[in-house]
Amino acid sequence: MRKTLVVAIAGALAAGAMVGGATIALAQANVVKERQENRKQAGAAMRAIKGIIDAKGPTAGAVEHAAKLKTLEVAFVKLFPAGSDKDTKALPVVWTDWAGFQAANKNAEAAIDKLAAAAGSGNQEALAGAFADTGKACRSCHDKIRGKAN
Repeated sequence: MRKTLVVAIAGALAAGAMVGGATIALAQANVVKERQENRKQAGAAMRAIKGIIDAKGPTAGAVEHAAKLKTLEVAFVKLFPAGSDKDTKALPVVWTDWAGFQAANKNAEAAIDKLAAAAGSGNQEALAGAFADTGKACRSCHDKIRGKAN
């Protein structure tokens, strides 16, 4: 009887470990997908602002897109929890130089703040300049965490 109980407990622990491992793998996959979706939305917002700049129309339409970018950027840094470095194109430097990654994120946030202010100013040249600066801030992070600009 005692042997059966020990075997049953060991089996339950093994099953629990497998479920736990599967849960961790699922969480890993979800956070990677969330990161990818975040960047897809950020890209769409940047393209929308670029369209406004190219049209040389009123800059007010870019305010909403800049606000979306800011929300996405604030959320982005939180999408890299410890252990989410598997099955991702993000380079290990994200986790090994967390302070550097956070600094790059803050730099992008500051550029986006300037972008939003320029969008609200109504000044097409200011918007174009702030857009270029935001692109540079984004690209510098891409260079660091993915090893390429994209």
